Amino acid sequence: MNRNLRLRPASLVATAVALVLAQNAVAQEEEPAALGEITVTARKRAESLQDVPFAISARTGEQLDEFGATNIEDVSRNVAGLSVQNLGPGQSQVGLRGISAGKTDRDLPGVKEQVGVYMDESVISLSLFTPDLDLYDLNRVEVLRGPQGTLFGSGSLAGTVRYISNQPDLSDGYGDFEVGLSTISDGGDGGFVRGMVNVPLGDRAALRVVGYFNEVPGYIDAHGPGNVLDENVNDGERQGGRLALRWELTDNIVVTPRIIYQDIDFNGYNRQDEFNILANEFTTTQPRVDIGEREQYRQLDEHFDDDFFLGDLTMEFDFGPAVLTSISSYTDRDILVTRDASQLTGSVTFDILGEVDGVRLDSPLLDYTTVEVFTQELRRSSDNDSRFQW
Repeated sequence: MNRNLRLRPASLVATAVALVLAQNAVAQEEEPAALGEITVTARKRAESLQDVPFAISARTGEQLDEFGATNIEDVSRNVAGLSVQNLGPGQSQVGLRGISAGKTDRDLPGVKEQVGVYMDESVISLSLFTPDLDLYDLNRVEVLRGPQGTLFGSGSLAGTVRYISNQPDLSDGYGDFEVGLSTISDGGDGGFVRGMVNVPLGDRAALRVVGYFNEVPGYIDAHGPGNVLDENVNDGERQGGRLALRWELTDNIVVTPRIIYQDIDFNGYNRQDEFNILANEFTTTQPRVDIGEREQYRQLDEHFDDDFFLGDLTMEFDFGPAVLTSISSYTDRDILVTRDASQLTGSVTFDILGEVDGVRLDSPLLDYTTVEVFTQELRRSSDNDSRFQW
């Protein structure tokens, strides 16, 4: 549905392709191609991807940029066994090996999750409503096929998805800025602005700040009473940022406090109606409405709002043959789902032998979910150089 608009003369493209092919041919003659090594932390220690003894897929930040991935749904298109049921931004249902949270109801986020989702060392998954975080300035995304209950708990029966962010860099100060536009055929227009800055604070500390704003275009039109048609009702905004500080107290003690915030605000849902009792001439006093492709009928405005906050503190103590790691995290999340339940109540109040006006009673459904979670993990493990790993 999304398409990037880029205009390039055909002759310039052909010339560039020829030059790239020629350069590749020369490079292959001079030296053999080498595959870059990918370091992962699937077993909660840094090691090569090739040394991990179970099924894992890893996509680096460069690879994510190459195929334009901005969320977990984009990642799933390039990872075997990973699927995402898109119920709208902030409402993605992640599945691994055919197992997911088991429910697709928008208004029941309390079902126990079966796929764990982590941001570095902190768990962020919440059954159906897994946070739809922006993938900007990530080092990699790791997908661990399950079961992963030994290392990642009961919520990782089917597997675990880990977002590994770029850490504050003490070696140099630098930044990055990106801006883009997008359009959807027969839909709306959108775009994004995002940036990052890394600032060393002396010899032993560094600060990394990430911010982003994304205007998401809509593509669903909604019919309403009085022959009203609202276009692109499932559009909205996603904005947020991360702030992390790395402080090396000594050569053996590293402290990393961090704050993550994201706000998702959408005006509707990506739902297409095949039939709606409110738009049928035999069940209402209104004229019949023909619902087409990528269209729905709603009597009331719908809305989705998701405020996500994560504060965590990671401390590493290197004792030589063993490393002690402490992860403290606090999550505060508020989700408000506003839906038009008039069709549902209308199917109950409708009397096929009597009047039909009762079918059009306004029935707004407000579902509010608030979550506050504090977790504390202490982990002691051998260093990577030990012959016996524990």
